[in-house]
Amino acid sequence: MHQTLNDFKKKRIVAVIGVQRSGTSAITRGLQVLGVNLGRFYGQEIVGSDNEKGYFEDLEISHLDVSMLNSIGYTWDNPVLPIFDDNTKQVLSAFYPIAANILQRRFATNDLFGFKDPLIARLLPLWNEIFKDVGADVSYIITCRNPLSTAKSMQKRDGFDLVKGCYIWLGYIIASLIHSAGYNRIVVDYDEMMKDPEKQLRRVAERLNLKFDSKSAEFIEYKESFLSESLRHTSFGISDLAANEEVPPKIAELYVLLKRIATDEISIDSIEAAAKINKIYSWMAELRSTLLYMQAQFDALICLKKDFDKKNAKITELMESL
Repeated sequence: MHQTLNDFKKKRIVAVIGVQRSGTSAITRGLQVLGVNLGRFYGQEIVGSDNEKGYFEDLEISHLDVSMLNSIGYTWDNPVLPIFDDNTKQVLSAFYPIAANILQRRFATNDLFGFKDPLIARLLPLWNEIFKDVGADVSYIITCRNPLSTAKSMQKRDGFDLVKGCYIWLGYIIASLIHSAGYNRIVVDYDEMMKDPEKQLRRVAERLNLKFDSKSAEFIEYKESFLSESLRHTSFGISDLAANEEVPPKIAELYVLLKRIATDEISIDSIEAAAKINKIYSWMAELRSTLLYMQAQFDALICLKKDFDKKNAKITELMESL
């Protein structure tokens, strides 16, 4: 179906995936400590009130993923997972040459390339095909954070209610886990990274066959300067999930599993982990129509709010004229 680019043999990719507001930027920045080249295309220079240290996203890949997701009728905040049927694959195939060209340029001067884009988790079936066709070995870092922390952050930034934020968390995490199966991968918990960055970077280095020097200037700067507590605005424990009635029990159950994986209590590729992940994936699939309805109602509310704000602005303008 697609032309194979044999020039990329022995090239490596490290992709940081997960959900927005879960520490993906901080963990991606840590890849530089491990000698992974992020290139000159990432968005470190793009900072804002919600991410003062930079997003560390590959801007070309990020923009492409937005276009691909929109082309099949999805937005980043839709918790429903895309179905990769023949129609979806046909639409996305138009983007394939663009994605392959991006990788070609990234690999022009580097054998080891890293990037982060939360949206890629929703499009992994396509990207996995592209990585395979270009002959590049891909490893995944699946970032996780307590769903309450992620949902609270989205609530503050985007105005989402807590339940919607939790389901967004679920959609991205399940997609990351399901579509990365069979690849070299590791789960990194953001709170564990903040607590002990040396231990977490050593875990990543060992799993992904990268080099780590805890005495290097790069690591010291990362630990003592970059990973400041200002990055973490909220911190919740597992008990907080169980105590919050707005958090669906299955979501709490999945985070407990991820925490066990991230602390090396259980392997992500174990039979036990796979069984629990597939069970929650099936449960989410059964909720598909409900989640679609929830998203439609939310989109309708956004439209009403925009209309209200427009009319309110007009009233203010008329009052000032009077």
